[in-house]
Amino acid sequence: MKGEILALISAILWGVSPIFDKYALQEVPVYPAIMIRALGGFLAILAISIILEQTEFRLSVGILLLLISGAISGALGMIFYFEALKNIGASKAVPITAIYPMFTAILSFLLLSETISARVMLGIVLIVLGTILVSEV
Repeated sequence: MKGEILALISAILWGVSPIFDKYALQEVPVYPAIMIRALGGFLAILAISIILEQTEFRLSVGILLLLISGAISGALGMIFYFEALKNIGASKAVPITAIYPMFTAILSFLLLSETISARVMLGIVLIVLGTILVSEV
């Protein structure tokens, strides 16, 4: 249950963030906005890491994978997301991007040999249908 509560808190925080982003994009261009947002995230994580005394790490394959992940989601994904947010608004852009669990499930099946249960498959179908209904695609 703890994991589900943590995921719900993440969803709430991620639900609030696009409101700030949409307002910011009215006066800040996309690329500087992404850099400023990333800096805000970096500073917050740095402060929390210092407070929790979790600042030690060493170079490894895991670090390389995190750098690649950051480039994919934190840079490329954010560029497309901010452009969508700017063009179609939060109420349409966010639901469309919410289909990412479908891609994660498919790639986890193909690359990590994880199983996809009928329940997960139903959830993915419902997410896609909900996205279509909410975003008027």
